[in-house]
Amino acid sequence: MTTIESATLDRAAELAGNAAESVTGVHALGGLLGRASDAVRERVGLAGTAPGVKIDTDRADSITATISLVVDYPHKLHEVSDAVRAAVRSALEPLGRGTIDVDVVVTGVFGPFDRDVVAEAEEKADAAAARASEAVDDVKARAKDAADRTSAAVDGAREKSKDLAASASETVDAAVAKTKDVAAGAAAAVGETVKAARERVSAEESRSDIDAADRVTEGLEPATPTADDRGDVRDVVAEALEDAAVDIAIAADEVRADDKTPATDSVQSFVEDERPKD
Repeated sequence: MTTIESATLDRAAELAGNAAESVTGVHALGGLLGRASDAVRERVGLAGTAPGVKIDTDRADSITATISLVVDYPHKLHEVSDAVRAAVRSALEPLGRGTIDVDVVVTGVFGPFDRDVVAEAEEKADAAAARASEAVDDVKARAKDAADRTSAAVDGAREKSKDLAASASETVDAAVAKTKDVAAGAAAAVGETVKAARERVSAEESRSDIDAADRVTEGLEPATPTADDRGDVRDVVAEALEDAAVDIAIAADEVRADDKTPATDSVQSFVEDERPKD
């Protein structure tokens, strides 16, 4: 036993449906409710084979086509049915399947005052499709607007970040330059202070040596320097170092810019505490 492929069955249903619809007096194929359902399914792209047409292949050498239809008033039902059988049989003969049986089922009669439920269903389906399309377009427009606002916000944040980074870089560069200037000034001040301290110590030592030599020459003191002489020298050195420490602390205060705990006070206190007591 051989069978007909699905593609051939679909083609047979399409041929049978077109032939039946072309007969005068056929209002539509299928029942009223079935036609309405098929109309809606067709609007949403779910329609399958021809509505109101069923193809059976129980025997390998035969095809049975069942046609359901609605007849227009005032056409006679048996005349319309006979015309449909002849038209469908003629349309299916080119398939070469041997015996062709056509059954016609009249599901209703459509009069001049009847509601066309199929047309109403199609109108409702079209309206629903239009609303759905508008909703999709609205969602797309809102999504695009939100994307544009997000992109603008990101661009603004990037520009602001660049401005802040540039400002911070300028501030850092200025602070570094100022620190370098203060440090250079402090170094120069310390160098001058140390130089002056050395000169003062050297002058004090020279004067001490001359005084000591005069006293030895005059026979007033022995040649060995006394503790008082060494103490005088130490005082001179301590005073010079104290001045240098204060200058360094002042320079540090300028760099740190902190007025709460000035380094000069700490250094002065430390120097006074560490100074040798008489």
